Amino acid sequence: MSVPDERTAYAIAAWARFDDAVSEELLHALCGAFAIVATADGELARPEVDGFLRILHTKADVFSALDFARLEGTIRDLADASLSDPIEGKRLALDHAAEVRVHRECYELVYSAARIAMDADQRIQPAEEAVLTEIRGAHGLAP
Repeated sequence: MSVPDERTAYAIAAWARFDDAVSEELLHALCGAFAIVATADGELARPEVDGFLRILHTKADVFSALDFARLEGTIRDLADASLSDPIEGKRLALDHAAEVRVHRECYELVYSAARIAMDADQRIQPAEEAVLTEIRGAHGLAP
């Protein structure tokens, strides 16, 4: 699978510079960012989840610090929460996205996960663009 566009390429480059271990908090934040974007249009399609994971898997050398089993499990848990109760699911996803709020160096990684999620289904929705502002707010950053 080729990289969908330059935003995803930039997001992948942010991860290529990251050489630390992925903490549980960072893993949760990445999954939260994905879930917020994936459910922004009011629905969560299986291809969005699969596309996001496929991008990460095809760039396994860049994302080697991720525990893919934990990542996939957390994403699916957040997706299930969003499907069963969209309001509570979004709150939970934002809470997850904010778990690394005190670690500014992690913000770019969380934001990049959101950008990859936006490109995962090959179509960008205005609602997906809007939730990036919410992710910034969850990290205490100005819109």
